[in-house]
Amino acid sequence: MLWVIEAWRGLAALMVLWAHWGGALGWPMGPMAFAFTGVDLFFVLSGFVFAPAILQRAPVSLAAYGLRRVTRIYPAYVAALALYVALAWYAGKPLLYVPEHVLMAHVQSREMAFYYNPVFWSLPAEVSFYVLVPALGWLLAGAAARQQKWRWAVVCVLALGVRFGLLYSADGAAQNLAYVLLSHLPGLLAEFLVGVGVWRHWQLQPQATARSSALLGLAGLLGWLALAQLFGALQSASGTPDWRNGQLGLVAALCFAAMLRASLSLPATHWGLWASQWGGRMSYAMYLLHMAWLTPAVMASALWGTAAGTVLALAGLTVSCLALHWLVEEPARHWGRSLARRWER
Repeated sequence: MLWVIEAWRGLAALMVLWAHWGGALGWPMGPMAFAFTGVDLFFVLSGFVFAPAILQRAPVSLAAYGLRRVTRIYPAYVAALALYVALAWYAGKPLLYVPEHVLMAHVQSREMAFYYNPVFWSLPAEVSFYVLVPALGWLLAGAAARQQKWRWAVVCVLALGVRFGLLYSADGAAQNLAYVLLSHLPGLLAEFLVGVGVWRHWQLQPQATARSSALLGLAGLLGWLALAQLFGALQSASGTPDWRNGQLGLVAALCFAAMLRASLSLPATHWGLWASQWGGRMSYAMYLLHMAWLTPAVMASALWGTAAGTVLALAGLTVSCLALHWLVEEPARHWGRSLARRWER
């Protein structure tokens, strides 16, 4: 895996953490109120990672592919879900929607998706991308260059058309089917395809000058900051959080794509490799577990101040992330890869 991708994964997890912890702990927000788009960044990164399987698909066992994907995401998720269910039981909260969460089918309503952990809503969407990859690979990979190009264009146009069609029909109050689909496939396909497009452009033009990369990265960063300002203005104008404002995430994905493409030209350094390695390793565990530490962070901040409470909560989060990674995530992934290789042979 590219070190740059691992670094971006770590950054995406930190953005989501800031979005959830910042307001409760009194952190400076400003543009970071828009940090929830770290989820959109995760979708872009998924598209980039799976782009070779889509555009340059080699013969592969679907069983082996499915095993790799299941063991990559599901064991750590089940461990985190067990923790949140236990916390809900301890707090006296009714244990609703447990079967739906175990099956990753908690998509029928916002309440169901957010019931145990708000970030759980995005995992069924990620799994749906895994299911989609072989189908897109069948459609695009192996075709002649010109044929692949127009097929790729048709898929992108359809994804955007479906996205805007769902947005027009979605009703956040009633949480109708269009609203649900807007937060899963096919609504989020556009973000995924943005990542595929970054990989495709990188393959076509692998050598970029330092100046062009710097300008592209700066444009992406300034675009994201402008969107953050727009998001804040829209929230202030409406006077209450509005789910429609979250649809700026699609444009934010384009900004992330520009910054990601620019970062692919960065030279690797010792510290950069070390930070990206651990950022990537910790990203999924941090994404899953950070909400479990928000209440202790608030309590510790009330007793000893924001700085001390934040440091203590981050220390606890780090230890729990390392435990989840080394005891569950990494062993499951290693076992899945080993078994998948045997199946392929």
